[in-house]
Amino acid sequence: NNNAKEVFPEHEFIGSCLRIGLHIADLKELTYVDVMKILITFVGNNSSNSSRIATQNDIDKLLG
Repeated sequence: NNNAKEVFPEHEFIGSCLRIGLHIADLKELTYVDVMKILITFVGNNSSNSSRIATQNDIDKLLG
């Protein structure tokens, strides 16, 4: 059932963040917009490199 994902969208968001390698501590430091940019970038790059996860360098660039 596709509606299952829509029941808890905030949990789906956190799950997506964890799947790409972000940690809860990262989510406390980053803004929602920054996290969405990471997720969008990951999805855009996913076709060329399906195993890429956000690195500390990626996070530092956003915070810098």
